[in-house]
Amino acid sequence: MQTVIEKIDSSIFKAYDIRGIYPKQINAELVYKITQAYAKLIHPKTVCVGTDMRLCGEEFKQAAIKGLTGAGVNVIDLGLISTDQMYFAVVHLKADGGIMATASHNPKEFGGLKLVREQSRPISGDSGIYEIRDLVISNFQFPISKMKGEVEQKDIRDDYYRHVLKPFNVSKLKPLKIVANANFGMANPAIENIKNLLPIKFVKILNGHLDGSFPKGPSDPLLPSNRPETIAVIKELKPDLGVAWDGDADRCFFFDENGEFVTPAYINALLAEYYLKKNPGAKILHDTRVVRVIDYVVKENGGISATNKAGHSFIKERMISDDIVFGCETSGHYYFKDNFYLDNGLFPFLAVLDILSLSGKPFSEILRPLREKFYISEEINFEYNNPNILEEIKDKYSDAQIDNIDGYDFNYPGWRFNVRLSNTQNLLRVNLEANSKELLQEKTAEVTGLINSVK
Repeated sequence: MQTVIEKIDSSIFKAYDIRGIYPKQINAELVYKITQAYAKLIHPKTVCVGTDMRLCGEEFKQAAIKGLTGAGVNVIDLGLISTDQMYFAVVHLKADGGIMATASHNPKEFGGLKLVREQSRPISGDSGIYEIRDLVISNFQFPISKMKGEVEQKDIRDDYYRHVLKPFNVSKLKPLKIVANANFGMANPAIENIKNLLPIKFVKILNGHLDGSFPKGPSDPLLPSNRPETIAVIKELKPDLGVAWDGDADRCFFFDENGEFVTPAYINALLAEYYLKKNPGAKILHDTRVVRVIDYVVKENGGISATNKAGHSFIKERMISDDIVFGCETSGHYYFKDNFYLDNGLFPFLAVLDILSLSGKPFSEILRPLREKFYISEEINFEYNNPNILEEIKDKYSDAQIDNIDGYDFNYPGWRFNVRLSNTQNLLRVNLEANSKELLQEKTAEVTGLINSVK
């Protein structure tokens, strides 16, 4: 293992996971200490451990195993898996917790960990991450266990794919043509495992092998710079839809048959309707970044709309506490009661396939009523140095109806916007929505102009 980091950078302990630049901010020695602190905090008997294809992943997985077994904890080594497979394994195997070596969609130089308790209940800033941070910084020494934990290797993939397919009537899916972008990540083995179980055809799989160096840049389909390759192939091959996943395959994004990227807020609305038809009167949970389109669809379909602070840990905690059928974020995370209230990257793909099969319409036609009624910006990100930036924006728009569930929501009759500080990066994130294309353009220019003047 590498030399321990002399001064621990506490900023790697985020609101819902741990991420830092490898090996400057996080390395194997620090992972070892983090996992020992994790063991001290939750007192598990058995913990599932896995890694994605990130270059430091296997090193971090082995460090986590050493830290846990040294604390007397038994380990189930899941091997190379996606994040949502780790969540599944913890529940399926009745483990006391889980640790995933991943930095999600962050650039290649990052490494990190996602931590959960029993039932894959999240460990977030509200439920343990900062206690783990404080233990690590205190340089505590875990007492040498009289009984070292044992390591068992287990392959849960077949059980996982059976679980994912179970809620869907696969036999009724139409033979749709798909262009997929796996972004060199864990969607690759997922595609290989499901493509022969579904009556669909992947006409093209882009970036279809594992490569933790991410040779084409960060594995985040939400970045506009990551979309042209997928769009070009869709326009050439004319499939029924396009789909893309991030590196650890727990987020899923879509393109229509014309190659137009589908803003996740529209998918949120479509899936809300889909699950309300299956569960009349149910509660649908979403974040506050973009709300009008999903609130409208939920109301039209007789459901109850609920909002929550963004972040997979916070959303999952609310999903469980309120027994919610479906939850979603504008970031491309989707949560399902059918999946133990946890997020999953294949469920939304299968649900969209079902929606297209049932409707018999092109994807763009299904989306048209929402696109023509609700105008939504891409998320706009700003680097900033002004610690009072949120309050200065609030002062400017003090005449709005203001909510502060997550950052600030500024609501006007014809438009609204949300501003919030990122929980994972030093960024101010802005989302706008309006009743017309012209008003959206006008207010986007106005709000971005203000932020550039005060950031």
